[in-house]
Amino acid sequence: MYQIHTADQYLWENLNLDNKLVLEGGTSWGNTTHRIAEKVSELKWKTRLVSVDIDDDHFDQIEKDLSSHFEELQLRRADLSQLDFLANNLVDVVICNYTLSSVNQFPLRAVKTLREFYRVLKPDGQLVIMEEMPIWSVEKGDYPYWSQRLRVIKSISVLKAMAHFNEIHPTDLEQTLDMIGFRNLHYQEFKEIINAEMATRFLDKRKQTLLRGVNDIDNEHLTKGFVEITEKLVHELEQTKEFSAPAYILKAVK
Repeated sequence: MYQIHTADQYLWENLNLDNKLVLEGGTSWGNTTHRIAEKVSELKWKTRLVSVDIDDDHFDQIEKDLSSHFEELQLRRADLSQLDFLANNLVDVVICNYTLSSVNQFPLRAVKTLREFYRVLKPDGQLVIMEEMPIWSVEKGDYPYWSQRLRVIKSISVLKAMAHFNEIHPTDLEQTLDMIGFRNLHYQEFKEIINAEMATRFLDKRKQTLLRGVNDIDNEHLTKGFVEITEKLVHELEQTKEFSAPAYILKAVK
């Protein structure tokens, strides 16, 4: 969904993947994997990549499209908070793109994941994390589509008693990384671009979830209201190709 457009220069600043073992935390559709592959090909880096995700639905296509770009490409289905298949002090760089908020659906699992990143990184290894800002920290009028979409998704998740994404503010993340032992911490905020078509697809998927089964709060009017709100927003998003979202990149060193 995220294409890493506006923050591309900051992302790659002082980041060299040549002859490095890279861990990608959160493969998803492979957007970041593709961007890494493009950079590796552009600069003729010899890079080994291990990409990990809890869901392997897109692994076959990613491997088909990108395996030739890397010295070695491993796609592993696993929980980022339990990277038992990776030894201590093994990885040169960890890149985690819009995944920590998903891990953080479950209380404290993000902290466990950050500890795992620290464990598998070599001394002086680099950590790069990209995330959206928490919705409570941003004026909704500055990002109307982003704000409405997140509010609807989170509200439907609560109604269905489902876990939902929990974004972490960069200052809180910075303090947590400091407690774990990371150093040279710094972050930069920016506006990122979201693909409206993919965002609409995820929003409609949440609507279908709402319509299936019984809600914990069994109220026909409430369900109908959320369906109407979702369909209206989907229609609006279909009229645009992309919209902006508040995000940040945080970098650290072990």
